[in-house]
Amino acid sequence: MTMDDILEGLVLINDVDVYVRFGAFLAEKSEDAHENYDSLMAAPKTKEVPEVSVREENGVRSPAKIEPAFEPRDIELQFAIEADSDADFITRYAAFIRFLMQGADGWLRLRLADVGLEYRVRYTGSSQYSQITPFGRGRVAAMFRVTLREPQPSLGMAEESSKTV
Repeated sequence: MTMDDILEGLVLINDVDVYVRFGAFLAEKSEDAHENYDSLMAAPKTKEVPEVSVREENGVRSPAKIEPAFEPRDIELQFAIEADSDADFITRYAAFIRFLMQGADGWLRLRLADVGLEYRVRYTGSSQYSQITPFGRGRVAAMFRVTLREPQPSLGMAEESSKTV
C-alpha cells in the first residue's frame, strides 16, 4: 500500500481532495500524536448564562430554563505538503493557502472521510511553518499549522454544520 492509497480521499475541503490537488494532508509530529483530532473533537465553550444581581436578594436570578449555546471556536490543524522539487513545493503550498483563503464565498466545508466528520469553517491564518527537508536537495516537505474559525460549532456532525451564519 502506497502513501497515495492511504491519503487520497481522507480530507476534502469544498469537495476537493486536498491530497490529490495540492499534496496536502493532515500530519502529526510523531506516530502516536493526535493533535489534529484533539483540536477537531474539543467541545466548544458555552456562552455565559445571563444573571441579575438584586441587592435585596441572596445570590443572583437566573433563567428558569437554560438553553445551552456555544461560543465560536478555533480549530488548529497541522498540514504537511510534499513535492518532488522546490518549484513544485512552492507552487503547491501557495495554491493550497490561496484555496483556503478564498473558499466558496470565504467558507470551507471540511470533511474527514475516515471518521465521517464535517465542519463549516473559514480560514483565519497559518502559523508554525516548519521545513522538514531543505530546499535545493530534491524532494521537499514542510509542516504548517492552519487555524480555522467555526462560528457555529457543530461537533463535526454534518446535519448541524449546514446552518447558515
